[in-house]
Amino acid sequence: MAAASSPDGFLLYDGECMYCRTYARKSRFRTPAGKRLRLIDGRKAPELVAELRRDGCDLEDGMVLVLDGRRYQGADAMTVLGSMTTGTDGFNRLARWFGSSTGRVRFFYPWFRRLRRAGLWVTGKSGFRE
Repeated sequence: MAAASSPDGFLLYDGECMYCRTYARKSRFRTPAGKRLRLIDGRKAPELVAELRRDGCDLEDGMVLVLDGRRYQGADAMTVLGSMTTGTDGFNRLARWFGSSTGRVRFFYPWFRRLRRAGLWVTGKSGFRE
C-alpha cells in the first residue's frame, strides 16, 4: 500500500460514495510526469486513511491527492485534478472546465460534501468518523 509520504501520485477517495467513485473512475488523470494517477479506495486502505488522519488529512473532509510529495485535500485537490484531467469525453471536459476555476471549486465543494453525506445516508453507509 502507498504510504502517505510516497513520492508516487495517488488519489484517495471514498469508494462507498457513488459521486466520489464515479468522479475517480470516469476521470482520466495524468501526473505532470505523464504517469497515470493511482486511484485508492479509502475503504480498502484503512491503514493509509489512519496515517493521513494522524497527519491532519481526514478523508471525511474530502478526497486527498498526494502528488510530488505534497498533499491536497477537498477543493484544493479538485483544482489540481482539474489541471491533470486528460480525457476528451464530455465528463472529462466538464471536470477539466470545473477544476480550472479555484473560485468555482471552492464555492461548490461544500455542496459536494453534503451530497456525499446524503448519498451515504440513503444507501445506509457510514462515513469515516462513524
